[in-house]
Amino acid sequence: MKYFYHLIICLLPVLSFGQLTLGGSDPQDISTILSGSGVTISNVQHNGTLDAIAYFSANTYNMPFQSGFLMTTGSKFCAVGPNDTAFASIKNNAAGLNLADNALNIISYDASVITFDAVPSGSTLKINYIFGSEEFGYSGLTINDAFGIFISGPGISGTQNIARLPNQNTITISNLKANSQYLVNNGNGTQAPYNTSDNYLQYNQLSIPLTASINDLFPGSPYHIILVIADDRDAVFDSGVFIEEGSVTASIDENTLDNFVNITYNSSNQQATIQVTDYPGNLTYSVLDLSGKTMTQSTIAESTTIDLSNYASGMYLIHVEGSNGQVTRKVIR
Repeated sequence: MKYFYHLIICLLPVLSFGQLTLGGSDPQDISTILSGSGVTISNVQHNGTLDAIAYFSANTYNMPFQSGFLMTTGSKFCAVGPNDTAFASIKNNAAGLNLADNALNIISYDASVITFDAVPSGSTLKINYIFGSEEFGYSGLTINDAFGIFISGPGISGTQNIARLPNQNTITISNLKANSQYLVNNGNGTQAPYNTSDNYLQYNQLSIPLTASINDLFPGSPYHIILVIADDRDAVFDSGVFIEEGSVTASIDENTLDNFVNITYNSSNQQATIQVTDYPGNLTYSVLDLSGKTMTQSTIAESTTIDLSNYASGMYLIHVEGSNGQVTRKVIR
């Protein structure tokens, strides 16, 4: 396990596979880490223990985000692989959060809470994240660690939780178990190669990359956002959420391509999926290696699966292009 300041994390070579590198835990730098195009973040606050949060750089399997911000229900160090412990756990004695209890139907402990104000330049706001947990190895359904992204402000009735699966279920252990197509296996603490290589994270399972989004915002108006991850009913078996660097974005035009295209990658079967919703134009996709060489190219159906199992190990770009713009996702094969 290594400590680096965030500047060094940003400069790590993109091909240095093999570990999750943790950086500092100063919440005031979150605005720099998470701010993407079209949004300004300010007034960042943190509730919980600093040992539960960190900046991260990832060049590991099952983690397509290169860098971002990690929030956990125990210790940030429990996220570092290999997955050689069945139930990695740290009780950090942080309080729960009533908002999470009521909205996610849990009894929260060890909550990590980040709040900030966001001013979008467009009417659509998005945040990319991956949820992981040791609780997936627990056979019961009574323990239900959860993650929520709550937003309030002009045009929003009360506070809305926008962290949801594509079927609109909330991000909880039981909902992910019931919708296993959104999960990536990462071993159970005793299985090779997950338990012998730090190419893998500690958590038993991880979600595919998910995107929280909300439309019909008022550009230029301030919105309040609360990110919270918490243990449910007990303070053991850690969970964590990885927020992608630069992924808090706002779109000026709701008809831009990134509002209609979602690209996900499942490292357990080396398949990428492109899902398109309500987009009227003709779209094409291409897979490129880091030198810019096009490996394959084709038109896109409503749901398109790309098999990368015959590709050499490395990082690839999946690029989708249409008349309203382009979307690119980095994946590690």
